[in-house]
Amino acid sequence: MTPDTPTLTTADLDFLSGVDSPTVANAIERLDLRDRSTGYVGGRIRCGFPELGPMVGRALTVTVSDALGRPARQEGYWDLWERLEGMTGPVVIVMKDASTTPSRVAYAGEIMATLAQRLGAVGFVTDGALRDVDEVRAKGIHYFSRYTVASHANFELTRVGDPVRLDGETVATGDVLHGDVNGLVVVPWAALPGLPAAVARVREGEARDLAYLESPDFTLAGYRRLRTYGAATGPAHEPGV
Repeated sequence: MTPDTPTLTTADLDFLSGVDSPTVANAIERLDLRDRSTGYVGGRIRCGFPELGPMVGRALTVTVSDALGRPARQEGYWDLWERLEGMTGPVVIVMKDASTTPSRVAYAGEIMATLAQRLGAVGFVTDGALRDVDEVRAKGIHYFSRYTVASHANFELTRVGDPVRLDGETVATGDVLHGDVNGLVVVPWAALPGLPAAVARVREGEARDLAYLESPDFTLAGYRRLRTYGAATGPAHEPGV
């Protein structure tokens, strides 16, 4: 996949921006496109600005390492921005920590976030650290990270565009990412046409379950019958979570 194809449509973006990440994950399960134990980033990477709502964009991946005892090379830094400039937005910069000290180096802050925003990025995701939290929040740029650290130390970007692995999930440049306060989901391109209908089914099932759970007629036996009926008469009715 090249960085500029395929492209998220306005309809895709509008729809995905109005759905929370757990519902997206549940809807993708109904489409049976992958194993349920894949397709999401683990919980060690946390949403920094939940008040911004869902983040949606195509990934641009980069590997970041430390340059201990020598000047950091600059080639990867400019390669990142050139690749970003050539992509159709919105884009999420995904930074894989390959340093020896991930809790002691911030990989992006206000300057990088501002430049990224000018070139079409909407957020950063890293299993390392970020900084300038208040300034970046004010710009409306999403942060997902494992740490916040005051210093950028001495890091360098070593590879741009190669697949990376973040807390159990592989992310490739061009992948669709959906993230909010609950976490990050990789949305298969093949899921996009059927996702609105799948989301509608998830919401319908959850509304039915909640209505019964909150009703004065609730019994565990009755709820079990309701769930069994759902499994027998509709698409796979997974255990309610």
